[in-house]
Amino acid sequence: MNVKTATYNVCFNTRASVLLLCVLFGILMPVQGVHYIRFNADFSYARDFAGKDMTAPSGPSMSLDAARAWVGAGLPEPISRSNGFAPGVGVGYRFAYQWLLVDAGFGCEYRVRNNTPYDIANVKADHVDDTGEPYVGTHTWDGRHTELQHIGVHMPVMVGIEMMRIYALAGVKANMDVWGVTRENGQYTMTGKYTRFMDEFENVAGHGLVTDQKYETSAVAESFAWDLRACAEVGYCIYGDGKKSKYSSKVQPRYYVGAFAEYAFMGSAKHYLPLLAGIRLTALLPMPEAKKCNCLNY
Repeated sequence: MNVKTATYNVCFNTRASVLLLCVLFGILMPVQGVHYIRFNADFSYARDFAGKDMTAPSGPSMSLDAARAWVGAGLPEPISRSNGFAPGVGVGYRFAYQWLLVDAGFGCEYRVRNNTPYDIANVKADHVDDTGEPYVGTHTWDGRHTELQHIGVHMPVMVGIEMMRIYALAGVKANMDVWGVTRENGQYTMTGKYTRFMDEFENVAGHGLVTDQKYETSAVAESFAWDLRACAEVGYCIYGDGKKSKYSSKVQPRYYVGAFAEYAFMGSAKHYLPLLAGIRLTALLPMPEAKKCNCLNY
């Protein structure tokens, strides 16, 4: 993904978020209630998810070009183990009226997914050695480990309730990846079978025949990846009650600790981290109230 594309994606998502916040704020501002600026930081973790139902051809029926395309390309494929984590931050607007909550904003997250894909073994292809003699090569990639890193910007819209300092929110989040890279390392083995010999050859210099040779690849992720997520969050207010204190006419700030879960059900980036769950810390700072004008009209 080049800098121009990443910059465009960030600007597009930012403009869309600001437009949504302005529209929402314009609708809710006249409504009696408390208006907050929201800041949040969260950390989520996931393991053993996605890719298990996706199939990649392997074995003698798989072409060499197809096998090489799977190695290091970060493509969704069968995996034996997978885990990931995603720290993130966000800012937004929250409206509270009695027990009703409305929330929208803008955020950024850094996602890392570590996969242990199944080995690609016994991929056969015709070759010619440096003397011009043909042979059939058998290719195997094993001990594979793939790491996918992504930075995404997102725009959540949620509604919910709060009673007795316990709150619950649910909604959707549109996410757009603005940067991504895939790295893979493992071992590569190639053996050769000549028609005029019975045995299969290994570790022959000049023929490309190697055993357990370490390799590492790097590939740029999709230039434009997005997903739409279903979101849910529950938590508890550890400080502040949303009311004015005895000694001030201002509403107290509020601080929350909560748990959240997100599931990507649509989009090209949903296989990177389709299911996330974690903890979220939220601070709500009350917005200044509009002062009444006591000016005299002449």
